[in-house]
Amino acid sequence: MSMMKRRTALMAGFGIGYVLGAKAGRQRYEQIRGIARTIAENPPIRRVLDDVGYLADAGTAATRSAMSERLHSVGSSIRRSAGTASGSGV
Repeated sequence: MSMMKRRTALMAGFGIGYVLGAKAGRQRYEQIRGIARTIAENPPIRRVLDDVGYLADAGTAATRSAMSERLHSVGSSIRRSAGTASGSGV
């Protein structure tokens, strides 16, 4: 078999493999997607997911508030230190 025929056969093999693999991959993706949708639509699981989302939102708000308070405290400390340092005559 000539080199050109080998390359052509190799490229045809890759092409066929790609097409078949892509089709199988899409079918599997759709299958997994359907299973995930079925699970997510299950009422007990939906309630858990909603609760987790609520807790995450509440945790984010609490963290944001705590960080704000801490930054305000640090800023006040820095301002006091800067005022003390400038008043010390150094």
